[in-house]
Amino acid sequence: MRHLHKIFHENSIGEFNKVYEERFNFSSIVKLGMHIKPMNQANRYDLYYVPTNKMLKMISELYIISMDFDTNFKNLPKVAQKQFIIECISEELYNTNELEGIRSNRDEIVRSTKDVLFNRKSKKRFESMIKSYFRLLEDFEHPKTPKDIRTIYDDITKGEIDSQELPDGEIFRKETTYILKKSGSGKVIHHGITPESEIIKLIEKLLDFMNSDHSEVPNIIKVAVGHYYFGYIHPFYDGNGRISRFISSMYLSKNLGNICTLSLSRGCNKYKTKYLEAFEISNSIRSRGEMNSFIETFLEIIIEALKQMNAELKEKSHFLNMALQKIGSDPKLKLVPQGHRDMMFVLAQNHFFDSSSGLTAGELSEIFDKSTATIRKIVKDLLDISLVDQKGERPAYFCIRSKYFEE
Repeated sequence: MRHLHKIFHENSIGEFNKVYEERFNFSSIVKLGMHIKPMNQANRYDLYYVPTNKMLKMISELYIISMDFDTNFKNLPKVAQKQFIIECISEELYNTNELEGIRSNRDEIVRSTKDVLFNRKSKKRFESMIKSYFRLLEDFEHPKTPKDIRTIYDDITKGEIDSQELPDGEIFRKETTYILKKSGSGKVIHHGITPESEIIKLIEKLLDFMNSDHSEVPNIIKVAVGHYYFGYIHPFYDGNGRISRFISSMYLSKNLGNICTLSLSRGCNKYKTKYLEAFEISNSIRSRGEMNSFIETFLEIIIEALKQMNAELKEKSHFLNMALQKIGSDPKLKLVPQGHRDMMFVLAQNHFFDSSSGLTAGELSEIFDKSTATIRKIVKDLLDISLVDQKGERPAYFCIRSKYFEE
């Protein structure tokens, strides 16, 4: 099915209007109960989409990839699982910041993520956002009211929004906000809904749509529509993209699982031009409320991002299996206790699943549930036979010798 916005460029206005009227009256279309008013236009248009075989194939592909990923993840040993989650959350935060034009550093985010995971006292950047993403891996409730959206906003953006850009209304913003074309031309392509009372009304309508159990709309398509409509409403002066991607991840976990949803921002950033263009097309008079283009783009982005994440997981799992064989056949480890080989395997998991410098005696003590004195004894033995390296002091980090798996 050709998207309506493409037909707009190929026909006269009269012919285009005829196609739109015919399509909007298809018996198969799904009207979504929400509307938009394109900028500089008097008319409002109901949001709708036409179910297609392409959509069904994409949703089916998403389920297949997510199930394969889930199987691969569950087959990992515990340390590798934890390290992979840290990497996924860090990558998701880095990419959502990139999309918002926020300067951040991957290593900085990884350190902060570990501090949160291991309950270390710190006052590092993005701490509140990291804690929010960790909650995605646990049981959580979906937002039900506009105030719930504001709570998510406060948690995600804490300390990261300039004071003059903070919400100044009862829940959301009071004044108009403008969205500029990302080309740098300065052209205004959309402005958020006003007044605040209308923002609250449309957010309530959006949440009713997202939380309805009786809708004929599949949940994954709901997420795509909701992602678009949140951006259309634009309830905050700054941070809308971060909040929308986080909320979308919350709802995607229902179908794809918690870990899979940690791929959304990396996909949106990798396909940034296509992602931002999808909003612009759907906001325009050319689409007149038709959501097919946005839904398909959104699904495509998730599929490609999840494929990439699954490929990375498979590659690291392959390396880990090779490491297990190497450790099992290493003559230096034949005469040492089993605990020493277990230590080597944990350090191998860290080697392949963590980009940082290694693990401390305290971290190893927690992993093995043994005293730090016992851990230090095992590590010393491995240092003495040149299988492990130490980096730094207070704290000292221990890792497998850098060339060990290449020999």
